[in-house]
Amino acid sequence: MDLGELFERGGPLMYVIVGASTLAAAAFIDRLLALRRTHIAPLGLFKSLRSHLAARDVERARALCREQRSVLAEVTAAGIDKRRRGRAAAKEAMEETGSVAVGRLESWVNVLATVAAIAPLLGLLGTVTGMIEVFFEIESAVDPDIAKLSGGIKEALYTTGAGLTVGIPVFVAYRYIESRIERYAQELEERSLALLDLIVPEEEGEA
Repeated sequence: MDLGELFERGGPLMYVIVGASTLAAAAFIDRLLALRRTHIAPLGLFKSLRSHLAARDVERARALCREQRSVLAEVTAAGIDKRRRGRAAAKEAMEETGSVAVGRLESWVNVLATVAAIAPLLGLLGTVTGMIEVFFEIESAVDPDIAKLSGGIKEALYTTGAGLTVGIPVFVAYRYIESRIERYAQELEERSLALLDLIVPEEEGEA
């Protein structure tokens, strides 16, 4: 059976399921490209910032943040900009910047979750409507053709198979992206706090 025949037998909902799978694939690829350590909390940048801040070379650290395109650079720059207002203000600025950045990382993730949830339901809907048609034929036929009816039941199950085929891997992709975001967010938090201690040491913040 070729794809054209599969679509024909599965009915209109097959097109919806395939469309949803295409959207999920686009979302997954987009997040894979975005969720790279070099875009979030690169170790090399962290070490350079730590070195400059430990040496009290705040302006060099600020310039380095401007040169780099990463979440850690954004967060550190926010803390440096607020350092004269005290540790609490610097920490709050860093937390707010980090929260916004993590929110950006989570964009498209809901698409994966939604497709993982609705693809099997769309498949089930296609099967239910197909079964309704089969039973309607049984009820209206004087002498039902069993072979034809069993073929109709088989065709009705195609959408369920398609829905599960899409839903299961998309759910796995969703969990993978979620775990990756959680891991990188944890790294970002740890490195940001380490840099905060150099931007405004606790003893200065308490003074």
